[in-house]
Amino acid sequence: MAHIIQKIKCCLPLLCFQDMSRAEMGEAVQCERELACYLQDCEELIGHLSQELKELLDGADWGADLPSVENNLQKHNTIHTAVEELMSGLQEARISPNFRSSYSETLAKLEHQYCKLLEHSSWRLQSLESLHAFVSHCTEELIWLNEREEEEIAFDWSDNNTNMNAKREMYNEIRLELAEKRDVMRSLQETAARLCQDNHPAKQTVEAYSAALQTQWQWVDQLCVCVEQHLKDNTTYFQFMSDARDCESYLRQLQDTIKRQYTCDKNSRLSKLEDLLQDSMEEKEQLIEYKSTLASLVGRAKTVVQLRPRSAESMLGTTIPIRAICNYRQIEITINQGEECVLEDNSQRTKWKVISPTGNEAMVPSVCFSIPPPNQEAIDTASRVEQMYQKVMSLWHQLHVNMKSVVSWHYLLKDIRTVSEWTLDTSPSERQHILDHLESQLTDFLSDSKESSLFTAAERRELDRDVQQALQHCQDLLVNMESVEKDELVSRSYLSELQDINLRLNETEHTLMRGIEPLPSSRLSGGISDKIIQIAEQEKLQSELNILRSSLGDLSRRCVHFFEEKPTSSSVPVLRSELNQALERIDNLHNLSSVYLEKLVKFYVLLRSLEEAESQVRKYESRLSEEDTVPADTAAIQNLRDQLQRWQAEVADRESIFQALQAQVGQAKEAGSKLSSLHPDRSPELERYQEKANQITDRWSSIKRQMESRWTDLDVLGSELQQYRDGHSALIKWIEETTERQERTQPEQTDSKALSEQLAQQTALVVEIEQNQTKLDECQTHSKQYCSSVKDYELQLMTYRAFVESMHKSSVKRRRMHSSSDAITQEFMDLRTRYTSLVTLTTQHVKYISDALRRLEEEEVIVFSRTVSKETFSLLSWLCWSLNLCRILWDSSGLNQENSCLLMMLFSREQSQEI
Repeated sequence: MAHIIQKIKCCLPLLCFQDMSRAEMGEAVQCERELACYLQDCEELIGHLSQELKELLDGADWGADLPSVENNLQKHNTIHTAVEELMSGLQEARISPNFRSSYSETLAKLEHQYCKLLEHSSWRLQSLESLHAFVSHCTEELIWLNEREEEEIAFDWSDNNTNMNAKREMYNEIRLELAEKRDVMRSLQETAARLCQDNHPAKQTVEAYSAALQTQWQWVDQLCVCVEQHLKDNTTYFQFMSDARDCESYLRQLQDTIKRQYTCDKNSRLSKLEDLLQDSMEEKEQLIEYKSTLASLVGRAKTVVQLRPRSAESMLGTTIPIRAICNYRQIEITINQGEECVLEDNSQRTKWKVISPTGNEAMVPSVCFSIPPPNQEAIDTASRVEQMYQKVMSLWHQLHVNMKSVVSWHYLLKDIRTVSEWTLDTSPSERQHILDHLESQLTDFLSDSKESSLFTAAERRELDRDVQQALQHCQDLLVNMESVEKDELVSRSYLSELQDINLRLNETEHTLMRGIEPLPSSRLSGGISDKIIQIAEQEKLQSELNILRSSLGDLSRRCVHFFEEKPTSSSVPVLRSELNQALERIDNLHNLSSVYLEKLVKFYVLLRSLEEAESQVRKYESRLSEEDTVPADTAAIQNLRDQLQRWQAEVADRESIFQALQAQVGQAKEAGSKLSSLHPDRSPELERYQEKANQITDRWSSIKRQMESRWTDLDVLGSELQQYRDGHSALIKWIEETTERQERTQPEQTDSKALSEQLAQQTALVVEIEQNQTKLDECQTHSKQYCSSVKDYELQLMTYRAFVESMHKSSVKRRRMHSSSDAITQEFMDLRTRYTSLVTLTTQHVKYISDALRRLEEEEVIVFSRTVSKETFSLLSWLCWSLNLCRILWDSSGLNQENSCLLMMLFSREQSQEI
C-alpha cells in the first residue's frame, strides 16, 4: 500500500497547470488527453488502495499488549500522514481552469475515492488512539497492582520479623491508596464497557485488559484480607511471647526477692522474723492473685498460631496442616477461604508446596495461609512459666515454714529461760500461766519444725529435754518453797517488783529512743498537728516516768528498811545492786525525757513562728506580685507610692515577728545541743527548720528591697510622666487653638493689601511652628525616657512575679495587660500627626494666599502687559511678585532671611513650571 501511495504522489503534480498562453493551447489538448489517462489510472489506484486499506482494517492486528499497540499506532501514523499529503496534490490539480469538463469529472471521481481512503485511515487512527489510551492506563494500574502483590507476597510473616507496627502503618497507607484507586478502576471498567458497546475493532484486547484488571484487583483485595489476618495473628503471637517473657522475668525477680528477703537462720531477730512473716503472707496473696494471669497466659498459648514454619530456615520434618485465609484459583489448583490444606514443602519463604483438600498439588503464595494452633513453642513457654510459678510457690512455702519454726523456737527458748530463772517469789498464777504457755509453745515448735530445713530431729529432741528440765526446775522450786526463809521471799518479791519496773522502764526507754531517733526524710514535712501529737505523747511518757519514779521511790524505802533489818541476808547485795541500777537508770531516763520534751516544745514554738512568718511573707509577696503594669496617670502612680509607703510601715511593724523567729531558732538550737549532750544524734529536722527560717528571712529582706526600689522607681516614673504631660498638654492646647484659628481663616479674593497681611500672619505662624518643633522634640525625649523606665520597671515586676509563683508553687493565669508605655507612644504619635496636619494646613494656606496675591498683581499690570510681549511681561510679573513676597517675608517679625528664601524658592519652582 505504501508503494501505491508513493506512485500517486508522483503522478499528481502533473495535474497542475497554473497558466497557459494561447500559443500553447495546441499542446494542451494533447496534454489533457494524457492527464485524463493519468487521472483515470490514479482513480483506479486510489480505489484499489481504498479497497486494500478497508480489507487491511477489517483483518488488521490491533495488538494484544501495550508495545504492540504502540507499534501499530506508529505504523499507521506514517500511513495516515502519507494519505494526508495526497490532499496537496489534489488541491493543485483542482485549481487549473484551462481544461474541459471531462477533466473535472475525472478529478471529482478521484477526490471521491480519496475521501473514502482518508475516512478509512482516520477511523483506524482514532481506534488505535483510543485503544492506546485505554491500554496504557490499564497497564499503569496493572503495574501498580503487581507491585502491591509482589510487596505483600514477599513480606516476611515469620517470627523473625517483629515490627508489626510498621507493617500496620504501611498496610493502612495501602488501604488508603486502594480506596483512591477504586474510582480509577471503576472509570477504566466503564471505559472498557463503552468501547465494547461501541463495537471497537480491538474489542477482544479491551475485554482481555478489563478482565485482567478486574482479576488483579480482586486478587490484591484478597491479599488485603490475608494481611489483616496475619497482622491480627502475628500481633497476638508477639504479644503472647512478650507477656511470657515478662512473666518469666517477674517470677525470676520474685524468686530472687523471696530468697533474699525471707531467708533466715537461728540468729535472726524475733521482731524482724515476725514482720517478715506478715510480709510473706502478703506476698502469698500476690502470688495467688498472679495465678489468674498465669492461667490466662496458659489459655492463650492454645490459641497462638505457628510462625516458625513460615521461615525458610525452619525445614519441615513432616507435613503440617494449614488453613486458607482467602480464595485462590489457578488452573492447577483451587482453594476456598477457610479450607484446610497440607503444607508439604516450605523451602521457599514466599511460595509453599501445598496439597488442596481435593488432592491437587501446586506452589501457592504462603501469604494465603495461616498455620493454625497448637503452637508447641507457645505451649512449652506457658508450661515453663507455670513450672517456674510452682517453684516460686515451693520456695515461698519452704522459707515461710523456716521463719515460722524459728519464731516458735525463739518463743520456746524465751519461756525456757523464764522458767529456768524462776525464784520462790514468782506468783502461782503467773507460774501456771507460763507453764501452760510453755507446753503450747513446745507443741507449736514441734509442729512447725517438721518441714523446716533449719532444725534436725536431734535438735528437736534436745529442746524437748530442755523443756522437761525447766518443768523439773519448777517442781524443785515448789518442793523447796516451804524451807525458804521469809526474808528470801521478801527479797525475791522486791526483785520481782524491780524486774517489773525494769520491764516498764525498758518499754518506756524503747518508746523514748524511738521518738528521739531522727525521722526518715519522708516524714520531715510534718506540720504543727504532728508536733502537737508528739508533745502529747511525750507528756504522757513523762507522766508514766513520774509514776514509775514514785513507785520506785516507795520500793526503795521498803528495801532500805529491809536492808536495815536483814543486813546479813544473802539476797541483800543482789537486791541493793539492782535497786541502785534502777534508781540511776530512772534518773537518767527522766532527765533525758525532760530535755526531749523541752526540745519538742521549742520546735513547736519555732514551727508556729515559721508559719506565722511565712504567712506574712506570702501575703506581701502576693500583694507585690499583683501589680502588672504602670498606670499612665501621675495620680495613680502617686497612689501606688502611697500604698507602698503604707506597706513599708506595716512591714516595719511586723519586723518583730522575724526577730522573734531568729531568737526561737537559737533557742531550738540550744535545746537540740542539750539533748545531743545526753543522747548523741543528728537532727535533720532542726537543720531543715533553720534553713527554712533563713529562706523566709531572705524573702522578707527581698520584700523590703522590692518595696524600697519600687517606691524610688515610681518617683522617677512620676517625675518623667509629669514632664511629658506638661509638654504634651501645652502642645495639644496650642495645636487645637491654632488649628481652629486656621480653619476660620478665609483668604480675601479682591484686596491685595488684605492678602499681604494674611500672608504675613501665615508666615509668622510658620515661625511659631518652627519654634514649637523644639518643644515637640523635648516632648518626644520625655516620652522615650518614660517608656524606657516603664519597660524596665515592668520587667522587674514580671521577674519578681515569676519568683513568687515558683516559691508559692502555683501559676496564676493572668489576663494580658497593656503597658502604659504603648499608650504613651501612641499618644505621642497622635500628637505628631496633629502637628503634621497643622503644618500641612498652614502650607496650603500660604500657597493659596500667595497664588491669590499673584493673580491680583497680574490684573493690576494688565495695561502694561498690552505693550510688552507676552514672554517679557510674564517674566517681569513673576519678578515683581517674587520681590514683593521677599519684602513681605523679610519685613515680617520672627522670620529670618534664610526661611524667607526657602519659602520663596518653593513658590519659585511652581511659578517657573507655569511660565
